[in-house]
Amino acid sequence: MTICLPNHIISIMSENRAALLRLLTQQAQIMLQGSVSETFRTCGTPSCHCHQGHLHGPHTYLTFRKPDGKSSGVYVPVAARQRVHQGMEAWKRFWELAVELASDNRLRAVERWRKEGKEARRHHAAT
Repeated sequence: MTICLPNHIISIMSENRAALLRLLTQQAQIMLQGSVSETFRTCGTPSCHCHQGHLHGPHTYLTFRKPDGKSSGVYVPVAARQRVHQGMEAWKRFWELAVELASDNRLRAVERWRKEGKEARRHHAAT
């Protein structure tokens, strides 16, 4: 399948590409990859209210995969919960922007290959 894009579309794509790259960089500054979980727990004091069903918590954790593929997690202080959720939203947006940029790269590559194919056929026909 050959895709031929008019020059004004390519120009719009270039402007959009620059905007995508700016947004991608912004999201990269705060993104966090992983998942958030909250737990409720009992403590070691037998007379504490938590042993009557009023558990301590919620305690928030960020779980993620380390470069070696093993799962790990870190405790998230109460004061940092909102920033963690913002970081995870930034990761989601970063991914969406990267997919859009990859789509643009694919369209550009197909257009380049089409032009290269025409030039090669022209060159071959001339020899």
